[in-house]
Amino acid sequence: MYMKKLFIFLGLFGGLFGSALVFGGEPLMLINPGRETFLNFPSATVGNEKTVTVFLPESSVPLRQRYPVVYMLGVGPKSAPQAQAHLETMRQKAILVGVNFDEKELADTEKIVRFFSRELVPYIDTNYFTLDEAAGRGVAAAGAEGAKAAAALLAQKNLFTRAVVLNGGTEPVSLAGADPSLRVLLAGERAQAIVWQQTLTDMDKVFGPDFITVLGTDMNLWDALDLNYLFAPEDTLSVKKLKGAVVPAKISIQNDEKSRLNVKALLANGNEYDFIPLQLRLSPPYLNWNAAEGELSLISGAEKGTVKIRAFVDNKKFQTKIRLKK
Repeated sequence: MYMKKLFIFLGLFGGLFGSALVFGGEPLMLINPGRETFLNFPSATVGNEKTVTVFLPESSVPLRQRYPVVYMLGVGPKSAPQAQAHLETMRQKAILVGVNFDEKELADTEKIVRFFSRELVPYIDTNYFTLDEAAGRGVAAAGAEGAKAAAALLAQKNLFTRAVVLNGGTEPVSLAGADPSLRVLLAGERAQAIVWQQTLTDMDKVFGPDFITVLGTDMNLWDALDLNYLFAPEDTLSVKKLKGAVVPAKISIQNDEKSRLNVKALLANGNEYDFIPLQLRLSPPYLNWNAAEGELSLISGAEKGTVKIRAFVDNKKFQTKIRLKK
């Protein structure tokens, strides 16, 4: 059943954003093509000062079909241009729900969990045409506090099974209690993505069907939000091929130089993502591998010659070489 909506004209009521706006027990709404903004969303958990914005995959409600939902932490109504542009580029459509939490608020994970599990998720599932099950529900967050909040939400039974984590910090996280069908997209800087990758690997999660990495600097949450991956059929996400490249291909023994190793993974659906090997087989073992930095450095006593690098993921091999010189 869809909510009763109160239409507000922005030109007449632009000054209402700072007020506590509740009408007849329901949140006041601003209606725009493709989105609905709830000002001062009433909550017994976080108060009525939060704004909730629903970005729609269609121009208006009622929607014509059911959609998965991604809840975006720290996103407000000003993100409407990015949301619209993003949904237009994605083959997979979804309802995007932004809540403008700040970093301090995200640090209180108990409140975040209560708000989503008892209030916002039930409200969205009741009033929008959603895939109202955990397999169709994801959370997206940026920064260390956002990542902790996302981890706390993923640990709740039957709440979320999909996540996007951008630059989630360098402190270890716990995903104890997460759904077995958990799927995570790790984005941003390598040293931060690898923290979550280590946690997922320790849980016997597999690159491709269970998680991927998209590396880059200066990324934002919209850059990282790959709906096509989050809700793709599992049988399309196995690793088909790995390819490694070493730059530079030659390093000097005398000058203690370093090379960078970049690995790309091609999935069965044809999409390519970054892969971070946590460990390498080096033959002969003349190099050290720093996974967090993506660097290969010489060990003492290395001899002139060629080192072959071998790695295995899902029984898919990659081999690459680096030549040492005196």
